[in-house]
Amino acid sequence: MNLTMIKQQYWKALTAWNRWRDPVSTSYSPHPWMDAIAENLPTDRDEVIYVDGGAHDGQMAKRFLQRFPSLQAHAFEPNADLFPRLKSNLADVAGTCHQLALSSQTQTLKMFINDSPMTSSVLPRNENSERYFDAVTRIKEVRELKATSLDDWFDSSGLDRVDILKLDLQGYELEALRGADRLLRRGVSCIYAEVNFVPFYEGSATFGEIDVFMRSRGYKLFNLYNVCTHLPGGHIGSGDALYVPDPAAALQAHRKAA
Repeated sequence: MNLTMIKQQYWKALTAWNRWRDPVSTSYSPHPWMDAIAENLPTDRDEVIYVDGGAHDGQMAKRFLQRFPSLQAHAFEPNADLFPRLKSNLADVAGTCHQLALSSQTQTLKMFINDSPMTSSVLPRNENSERYFDAVTRIKEVRELKATSLDDWFDSSGLDRVDILKLDLQGYELEALRGADRLLRRGVSCIYAEVNFVPFYEGSATFGEIDVFMRSRGYKLFNLYNVCTHLPGGHIGSGDALYVPDPAAALQAHRKAA
């Protein structure tokens, strides 16, 4: 065993001990979320078209590929520090990679690059993120970046549908959904999005706002996964929400739009 492996095991054990002694949060899922997505996909698809908003380095797309071997992945990651790794990791996967943020419209935005790339966002951190995640949400740089709406991208993509839309945008998920209005009305089999019950970024939407929006577009909440309860206060903080089409809600939304 070399020194690097010894250090890795040491830090892994130390991190586990610290979380046991003074845990930040506990997480709960009612059942495997990937199983739920699989159950809600049409069974007659030769290819699963997956859109990954906030793709990071592509590891989540790889997880989907393991479950759905016919996956076609279209990944969006605006952070220039991560994008080369994303392209490399998905080089052998059908689809496209875009160094773009997702927003309500095609525009230029500022991105707050934090100490941990996974917490970087187009929104600055607030007092909640300082309290619970101070070590990983400290802003080290602010950059300008390009953003697109999902509707604008889809219109030029040549695709006829999206089967799975996954969003992990650090509080900016609702803005991305607003930019996918036509796509959502067209129909997406599964939308799997990170949601916050407590805002961890300035101006970020909470679960309630996202839920109202999704229902107005003809979708219903299937279930919540990876629900984190933050300690020592014990309040719910964040999780992942799976939305699927609701024919009754879709009909109501169509009547309102008419």
